[in-house]
Amino acid sequence: METKTYIDQIYNLCMAYGPKVLGAALILVIGMWIVRRVTKGFDFFLEVRKVDQGLRTFFLSLSSIALKVAVVILVASTIGIETTSFIAVFSAIAFSVGLALQGSLGNFASGVLILLFKPFKIGDWLTVSGFSGEVIEIQIFSTVLKAYSGKRIIIPNGKILEGPIENIVHGSEVEVEVVVLLNSNTSLDKLRQVVEAVAADCPFALPGKAPEVKVLGISRDDMKVEIAVWAKGEDNEEATFFLHEALKQAFSTAGIELAKERRRETI
Repeated sequence: METKTYIDQIYNLCMAYGPKVLGAALILVIGMWIVRRVTKGFDFFLEVRKVDQGLRTFFLSLSSIALKVAVVILVASTIGIETTSFIAVFSAIAFSVGLALQGSLGNFASGVLILLFKPFKIGDWLTVSGFSGEVIEIQIFSTVLKAYSGKRIIIPNGKILEGPIENIVHGSEVEVEVVVLLNSNTSLDKLRQVVEAVAADCPFALPGKAPEVKVLGISRDDMKVEIAVWAKGEDNEEATFFLHEALKQAFSTAGIELAKERRRETI
């Protein structure tokens, strides 16, 4: 009699929950199949749109996790488990994590914008927040620069988008500018001859592009001059170093004097 009671209880449980469990299992299998198909289609869409590989990976992971969570919640609801409390707990956790990671989320959002709109790319020479270097990595939370000295500079993406960015695009043509303060009696014709000779010897100067000499200001004692030579963007730093050294030697040889430092009069 007792055995029959157990069998009846098991039978009743199977009749009560069996269809729900079978339905939940069916939803789980079909749901996961749909998730894979949707994720694959989303990946193809991102590839066609030529979205950055790092951003594609993140979007695919995020969409896959979100869809799988939705399937699990649907399965739990089908079985009869109350899901309202789960959703409330999940929302509270997400809110707490969001508050704790405000700075990181800001850097993440900036990283997404950088990868989407591409204000710069790998290989460009970037000057931002007082640091300069070649872009070697663009990550979700930060951008990595390699300085001329070989040092790696890691800048949070939020910091990059806060202010102006000076970007020398790899392969572009740029003016390499050197500003000097000369004696006001310096002959401009002689100065231009010296600059042309230095530019002709510069291994980074572009052929067919004449150097420029611009007078930025003049006073009784000195003359502020900007000397510019055209070069490739990736050679900007090396061309700058070359010009500083070559101009110093050429000025000394040609007798062109740098302006003397003004002494402040004391009472």
